[in-house]
Amino acid sequence: MNGSLSATALAWLLTYLIHSTVLLSLAWIAVRARRWSPAAAELLWKSALLGGIVTASVQLRLDVRPAGTVSLQRTAETRVVPTATRETHDESLVPVGRTETPALATQATNDVAPIRAMPSAQTIVVIAWATIALLLAVTYAARRLILVGRLGDRHAIADGRLLDMLRDLARDAGLRSAPRLTTTTRISSPIALGVREICVPDTALTELDLEQQRSMLAHELAHLARRDPIWMAVASLIERVLWFQPLNRVARRQIATSAEYLCDDWAVRRTGSGVPLARCLAQVAEWIQASPLGVPVAGMAEERSLLVSRVARLLEGVPVSRSRRGLTFAAALTVLVATILVAPGVSGTSARALLAGETSEALPPSTVEKEGMDEIPDTNVPKEHASGAQQPTSADSAVVIALIARLKDDDRGVRAAAAHSLGKLGDARAVPALIGALKDAEAKVRASAADALSEFEDPRAIAALTALLGDPSSDVRKNALDALSHYEEGVSSAGVIRLLGDSDPEVRHRAAHLIGKLGDRSASAELAKLVRDPSAEVRQAAIEALGDLKDPSVASAVLPALTDANADVRGQALNTLENLRAPIPETTLIALMRDGSPDVRSRAADLVGERSVIGAIPALRRLLDDTNADVRQNAASALGNIADPAAYEALRGALTSKDAKVRRRAVEALGERRP
Repeated sequence: MNGSLSATALAWLLTYLIHSTVLLSLAWIAVRARRWSPAAAELLWKSALLGGIVTASVQLRLDVRPAGTVSLQRTAETRVVPTATRETHDESLVPVGRTETPALATQATNDVAPIRAMPSAQTIVVIAWATIALLLAVTYAARRLILVGRLGDRHAIADGRLLDMLRDLARDAGLRSAPRLTTTTRISSPIALGVREICVPDTALTELDLEQQRSMLAHELAHLARRDPIWMAVASLIERVLWFQPLNRVARRQIATSAEYLCDDWAVRRTGSGVPLARCLAQVAEWIQASPLGVPVAGMAEERSLLVSRVARLLEGVPVSRSRRGLTFAAALTVLVATILVAPGVSGTSARALLAGETSEALPPSTVEKEGMDEIPDTNVPKEHASGAQQPTSADSAVVIALIARLKDDDRGVRAAAAHSLGKLGDARAVPALIGALKDAEAKVRASAADALSEFEDPRAIAALTALLGDPSSDVRKNALDALSHYEEGVSSAGVIRLLGDSDPEVRHRAAHLIGKLGDRSASAELAKLVRDPSAEVRQAAIEALGDLKDPSVASAVLPALTDANADVRGQALNTLENLRAPIPETTLIALMRDGSPDVRSRAADLVGERSVIGAIPALRRLLDDTNADVRQNAASALGNIADPAAYEALRGALTSKDAKVRRRAVEALGERRP
């Protein structure tokens, strides 16, 4: 990177950091010093968010240097080797600085062999910023794409009443046409997408009354009319590209908060009352899932913490305030101008010339001085090596190194995000640093590091991950179990067995799965206790693990699970008992063929056929007319495995079945045997 360009870029970044800190801090102080209307608060935060970019650019473009401004430009001597001296191996040097004798400088420049410098500290800093900014921006774009893919199954709503309401609201808002209205099961709260679409969860069509639906549509239409989705995308990109300014995140969240209040007000003005919207918000709050959408969106109830205050505000009938936007705008503009003229900044080498679009050839000879060249290479070195050229570092390597450094960041969110990204990149150089992050003071970071290590399956991490099985955080224990499950060998089962009695059902569930994979029969007794666990998922995992251990002594513990309240548990119990070759009472198997779950009925039919249970023939005959196709076909196959005249007669009756596959299986069975 050109030295002058890197100096200019670094100067802008540092100036932005100073100005944005001033503006965002002033906005933060202002909104806490007095109560502002949502519109005024939004204008303050938007001005502060964009203001630092504007003031830093204008100050460097106009080369305004208020008191306190620091310059990155330094006057350095350039040491050159005259060509005549190179031939005689004379090591005398001719200094050329910002000379007052241009002729001498020009002659020296013409007589020297070019020497390329190592990248300066300024260049390295700018490259590091750009690398991290690019990574964060690409991550944001990827999450947007994931969101689009997640909502790929949405479809247009055909309900005429909703479409009529939306058209009326759009006409009232002055929009040329109503936006597209879609629905999906993949979201739990209505959201505004792009500039012309509202997407609502399926439950909104069935669980909200007409007034609530109208309020919901009015709120989301307000987001589109105000271009909130675009603002959220811009704010999110600024937050990531200019990642070194943590206050940008505060600004983005405050802008989103103000937007929700303003959209509530907009909806109230269009519907006449805040009560339906308050009821709608309360209803939507019950649908919100634990997992977020991954990126900030303009949605009705994406922020749980904001719902209570919004509902209370609507029910209390807070009047819609008429903010003095003109006065607030004038004040914000005054602050921005004052920031340009008064706030100190950082000036870079030839910043004004570069921003004006001038080229390096237009600069005086002294501006091509090389920074950081305190020594001259040996003149005996071949010319191609004297240039100082280096193999460029790959972009991935730079990203990995930068992310490893972020594992030591002061902010826990940054450390956790860095660990997550390192896991996705899959570069083995990150393993030692991630192992070190397992000892982080923050549970969120430890959990993220454990999750990242699961992507590597590096044996060096086994001991550290095993130590995490005793972590006080259940999330950390869960991620440690998941990571250890990726290893084929080398994992001790002692710590995993202890977690079979964990207070968190999800931890017990994952521990049971891992024990089954490890194949340690010493865990059989502890797994048998989990057959009566309160959690159905834990019961199923424990029974499956017992089947993997192939310990016949535990069959008696699994047998009661055949009458479990959960169908998946009953089905798993059948599979495990079959794997263990354990006896099952005929009466129990026959009863399971009347089970409410088709999977259980189907598996029970298989077993009575394999075990040739003659007493099950009447039940199998009934299953030939079962509502489930798999059950019917398995019943026909089971009858073919039972050597009894009654089974033969049942198969002959199956020849007239309406199910072609049942008829085919009956023909095959009859062809293989005689009565």
